[in-house]
Amino acid sequence: MSASVLAFQTQLASIMDVLVRNTVCDVTRLYEDSLVNFQSIIAQREDENASLKMKLQQSEKALALQSQRESRKNVAESQENFVHSGPLIKQEDPDAEVKIDMFCAVCGKAAESEPPFCDACRKTVSFPSQSPEGSPGQERSHQEGPVGKSVDFSEESDLNMFDTEAFTGLFDSKADSCFSAKDVSGGSALTPISPMVPMVINSYPEVPVMPSVSQSGPSRTGRRSAKRPRPVPEIEDMATEARELVRAVLARRPDGERVVKEYRINGTLTDTTRRHLINILVAHMTETQGRIPPKNVRELYALGIVTLFPSLKDPFSKKGYEHFYDGQNGTGYLAWRLKTVQRKTFHRSGGEQKPIVSRGPNFERQTQLGEQLQGEVCKEAISYMAQCTDQEQVFLKMRETFQHRQQLVHDPQKCGAVLATFPRFLDTKGLVNQDFTLLFGLETACKLLENWDSSFKAKVMREARCLTQSADLCNLLKCAEYEPVSDQDVPEVLGWDSDMASVLLLVHLLPPPPGGRKSAKISAREAVDRVVQFYKSRTEWHPGGVEGPRQPYLVAVGSRRDQIESFFLALDRHLIPCQANCSLGAFDELFKAHFVFGLSYDEALSSVYTFLQTTVYNIDVGSVKESPRVKELRARMLNNC
Repeated sequence: MSASVLAFQTQLASIMDVLVRNTVCDVTRLYEDSLVNFQSIIAQREDENASLKMKLQQSEKALALQSQRESRKNVAESQENFVHSGPLIKQEDPDAEVKIDMFCAVCGKAAESEPPFCDACRKTVSFPSQSPEGSPGQERSHQEGPVGKSVDFSEESDLNMFDTEAFTGLFDSKADSCFSAKDVSGGSALTPISPMVPMVINSYPEVPVMPSVSQSGPSRTGRRSAKRPRPVPEIEDMATEARELVRAVLARRPDGERVVKEYRINGTLTDTTRRHLINILVAHMTETQGRIPPKNVRELYALGIVTLFPSLKDPFSKKGYEHFYDGQNGTGYLAWRLKTVQRKTFHRSGGEQKPIVSRGPNFERQTQLGEQLQGEVCKEAISYMAQCTDQEQVFLKMRETFQHRQQLVHDPQKCGAVLATFPRFLDTKGLVNQDFTLLFGLETACKLLENWDSSFKAKVMREARCLTQSADLCNLLKCAEYEPVSDQDVPEVLGWDSDMASVLLLVHLLPPPPGGRKSAKISAREAVDRVVQFYKSRTEWHPGGVEGPRQPYLVAVGSRRDQIESFFLALDRHLIPCQANCSLGAFDELFKAHFVFGLSYDEALSSVYTFLQTTVYNIDVGSVKESPRVKELRARMLNNC
């Protein structure tokens, strides 16, 4: 009995142990699930509270700014009213001159002297002679008549003062005549009086005058000044607000602190970190502003980026942050990331963008040069150059026919015959440099040779080290870093000399754009071959087909890539000799040939040549369509990162 009880107890204990463990596991799992859900809800509420708090702060700032503006406006208006308001009661100036205008008593015209009659009426009016009072000629009797009838004067009274024949119609009584009461010898009568004829009662007729009083002197009431314009918010306040916004967004994300830390250490951001920064800001932008944020919000985030990270600001752009967001063209890193997010959430066919006029090398420019030949004289000069052996005369005639040559270059039907019309390009060195100098001046023509070694070469190599290292990129970096002590030194890697290698690094920093339906994608190595090709002798070079693009490239002839004897420009199945024997000078002539012959950039090298045009040569800055990658690279190089 005891053994069975012990066995039962043992079995029951084991069963209870299993049940308790299962129950504890289930309870723990339920608790963990509810805890995770609760934490996610709390995090979501915190994000909502933070966004609402930020919106509330922005609204409070806007209301405070608006109230401040209104208070300033009210104070300004009250001050203006107090200053410009005049007295309530207008006082007459006793010293002011009073001018009385007199009019003729008969016809109403202006009268210059008393009695008030004009010259025409004065001739028809007879004035009685003055006599002492009580004389029989001056006494007049009258009889009172009924109301509405004229006064009956005695026969002795002289009623011929007015010539009624000369003024017919003036003495006709009218129904709407005015009535006037006069005291005549103790009697009174109401007599209808014509409004234009005066009554003669005494020996001298009363003078009806119409005074017009005008005071001289300044007016006591002044005009109120125009309203003052409202104060415009300063740009610094907006930049500060944008900087704090970006800083707050990065502070809330653990990976955002890594972005700030990297900038503090290196003074700039790598491409990977910059993409991570854009993803963080776009995610926050879509959470708070919706899937399609307004334009001013996008510009605010872009302004905050370049304000918080000053080395990312483009010094050649109008606002400095167009490579992050350009509101005029709808481009930039923020715009591209937003388009990606919108494409994943909702598909919508976008409208066509307005074409942008880009002032590239094929843009026709207006030049003002003296002593330019035209017409038959120009044709004679071209014929003379074909037979001339004097190099100075060739340069002089080429200078005088520069305007005519530019017209041929920009004529679509005649641009292919430039080398046939001016064959001296094929055997005379330096003509390309001369035409480019005539276009832009000597200072612009020398910028690459003067500034490449001192301002750009080391920075290009530094940026190239941050890229993903491939075999071709490593070889170019080693060649760019190698500086031979003597001509007999042989580098470890056989390749281009230091200057050419540093220039070709730009092809890797600004790689060809991705291919589309019309063109296939090419690699950076293939793009390098469109810049320069190496041959051991000139006879090895063979021109391509007749059809195809007219973009020029360099032909380097020598025993090794780092020991080039001569350079040529390959254009339209011809070789144009370069004036420079060094690689940097030859590349300088290659760039200038695009402007001299009006050639567009190769599509694979468009970013490289655009970077050189705006950043190095400073040609058409702000008028050329640039990719955000070009603007970002310029910002890194020119901001002393």
